[in-house]
Amino acid sequence: MPRKEIALKSKLIACLLIGLLVIMGCNGDGGSNSGAPKPPSPSELESQGFASPDLPRITAEEFKVIYDNREPYVLVDVRSHDSYLAGYIPGARNIPNEPRDESSTELAKLPKDRLIITYCDCFDDGESALAANRLKLLGYDNVKILWKGIYYWRDIGGELRL
Repeated sequence: MPRKEIALKSKLIACLLIGLLVIMGCNGDGGSNSGAPKPPSPSELESQGFASPDLPRITAEEFKVIYDNREPYVLVDVRSHDSYLAGYIPGARNIPNEPRDESSTELAKLPKDRLIITYCDCFDDGESALAANRLKLLGYDNVKILWKGIYYWRDIGGELRL
């Protein structure tokens, strides 16, 4: 075999080995990455302010009954202040999720003896869930998320203020 062909094959094999090592995590143990930190548990995520998937939801129709009957509740709009001003559910308090420290301080001022309903404009209720989870961590027991937020409320004919 000519020397040029051997050198080319050697370079090709070296590149393949380097690529394989990169794919395996460069630790030679098949990519198990035993030295890497373990992913956080659900309780660790909750303690860091991430949403728990099992927080209770309330539909717009269920909330409309409470709203129309003037039952005691606190409604928290977690959207930005600009979004709030563009249209909100009457009676809602605007406590945006960001900045987080400020938001937690404001959430802690809410009464603990009432139903608290959080809402946002996310179809997955992500921002509402973050706020609801923070309320749970602050010791609030009666917290629900308005399912599908302001969009579903609007879709059933719920009142909005501008």
